[in-house]
Amino acid sequence: MFLPYLKGTDKPEDAYHSKANITLVGEMLGRALERRGVGTKVDSADIVQELSLKGLDFNSSYQLSGERVRSARAENKDLEIFLDIHRDSLRKDFTTKEMNGESFARLLFVVGTGHENYESNLSFTEGLDKLLATRYPGLSKGIIKKSSDQGNGVYNQDISPNSVIVEIGGVDNTVEELHRTTEALADVLSDYYWHREK
Repeated sequence: MFLPYLKGTDKPEDAYHSKANITLVGEMLGRALERRGVGTKVDSADIVQELSLKGLDFNSSYQLSGERVRSARAENKDLEIFLDIHRDSLRKDFTTKEMNGESFARLLFVVGTGHENYESNLSFTEGLDKLLATRYPGLSKGIIKKSSDQGNGVYNQDISPNSVIVEIGGVDNTVEELHRTTEALADVLSDYYWHREK
């Protein structure tokens, strides 16, 4: 959830809501890609709620979301790119970029290095990050590589060579800022999709 839409709190740790959450950003990105001719499947499951219903703790979130991704891939072999959309808990100064008189929610990519084929995910992500730097300078905060010592380390990115976590904005970003950023990301993703070497 994003704090501008919650009443009575200004604390990042309170930025959770069962309906108005990061899944809405995934849906925005899905629509933006569809408008550019890239077919999408957006899973808008509330993993935190599913964990609670199943009596699982947060450490099981990637196991649960991985089951959903593997199921989607089994149903549709044409799925090639897998984005795990998150939002940062940092405040607005670190998650917002002014460009051409408008504010955008900044992006950060996370690549897990805890599996043997992570270089493919890193190469994919570096390509996206380079396109973003060219078209939308400063929108991306770059790429963080995380090993199993720093967290999960895999993040279900072993499922496809075109998988990455994308943190879009932070707890203070507005829907307008998020929308501008999803349009920019869709612009770059669709260019990658249509013009890469097959």
